[in-house]
Amino acid sequence: MSTADEIAPALRAALFNPCHRPVAIRGRTRAGKTTLVRRVARECRAEPIFRSAFDLAGEMADAIRNDRFDSYRSGLTRDERPLVVEHLEDLRGKPSTREELRHILQSRRDQGHATLLTVTNGTGDAEVVEWLEGWSELLLLD
Repeated sequence: MSTADEIAPALRAALFNPCHRPVAIRGRTRAGKTTLVRRVARECRAEPIFRSAFDLAGEMADAIRNDRFDSYRSGLTRDERPLVVEHLEDLRGKPSTREELRHILQSRRDQGHATLLTVTNGTGDAEVVEWLEGWSELLLLD
């Protein structure tokens, strides 16, 4: 477990290093995950896009239904602003959505675009944490 001040340097590194893998912050409800991301982004003069995993899953499904998924994926991949995806635990039981999101996030990394993620401890977080292992940097917030 780490404090916000101990995690902040890893967030700064992810925002400034174009090839840094996504950084995921895991912590209890109301631990300050989003507040920390906003603070570091402000310090770095970054203007991130904040999206919930639930909303992204819905957008992906809508794009597939309307035969515009390639365009949707391309838009997320090319957007240079840092992307913050919150509440990844909402993707439990959705392996196809998680894998497509991983593909998008790896494409963003390859293009030098930062991604930060949050996971709230509780139901479903173990499945998502296992999915994050190996391709993201997972940090635990007290």
